[in-house]
Amino acid sequence: MGLLAMGCGKTLVWAASPVWLIENNQNRIYLSGTIHVLRPADYPLPAAFDQAYNDSAVVAFETTLDSHTDPTFAKKMARAMAMPPYQKLEDLISEQTLLALKKYLEQKKLSLKAVSHLKPGMIALTLTLLELRNIGASIKGVDQYFYDLALNDRKTIKALESQDQQLAFLTQLGEGQEDLIIRHTLQDLKTLNVQFEDMILSWKTGNLSRLKELFIDPMQKHFYPVYQQLLVQRHEHWMPQLITMLDTPETEMVLVGTAHLLGEDGLIYQLNQSGYTVTPLNE
Repeated sequence: MGLLAMGCGKTLVWAASPVWLIENNQNRIYLSGTIHVLRPADYPLPAAFDQAYNDSAVVAFETTLDSHTDPTFAKKMARAMAMPPYQKLEDLISEQTLLALKKYLEQKKLSLKAVSHLKPGMIALTLTLLELRNIGASIKGVDQYFYDLALNDRKTIKALESQDQQLAFLTQLGEGQEDLIIRHTLQDLKTLNVQFEDMILSWKTGNLSRLKELFIDPMQKHFYPVYQQLLVQRHEHWMPQLITMLDTPETEMVLVGTAHLLGEDGLIYQLNQSGYTVTPLNE
């Protein structure tokens, strides 16, 4: 991507910040890249987040974050994560990958039976979350932190998509690439501790070029359908909402996963291309 990107006659400088100020005449929003799970040592958050929050009357998230208190949604999520009864895990992944998965689970004192009912994409997600917990990344991340804060401060809370929409995106991940997603996940788990340190440092310092190398480039190379589904298609749905926010006098803080800011399909580049003034919020 380089240090500079051109859009609508403006030069977009990929400077260092996890939070970006987007302006349209007198109106503004703060576009904030988040990490969904953190370790206690990863707090306090960069000061740019507090600056954006304090200046905003509205706080918007990818989706509402109260699903963990909704037993009905929990049941719906469990059904969506599970494979249909006519499918088995061994029908979707190779014998070699199945053996590698069994070996990994045995090392973690888990059985294949504990995860074999899940869709392969959900197995990959579950194993990643378990490994993150093992390295201490088990407390609420940036999104939950500001969701709780906004509730307490009685700020207006909005969501870019419904829980059902997000669930549909997540539970369809890896369809058609089941063997590949399990193999890549098992490989990535070996170095997750180092990758997580790199990710946190790059995120805190706003090193978007490094974050793109970590997340966007591998996804585009190995999992292009996932890239389209998880990022590109959702951005098409989100962009009109962001533009509507930029037409209102209220200032909104919009919190989305950091991957949604990155690259030429990312929200920062797209907003710049649409003619808005895009500025990194430096501390």
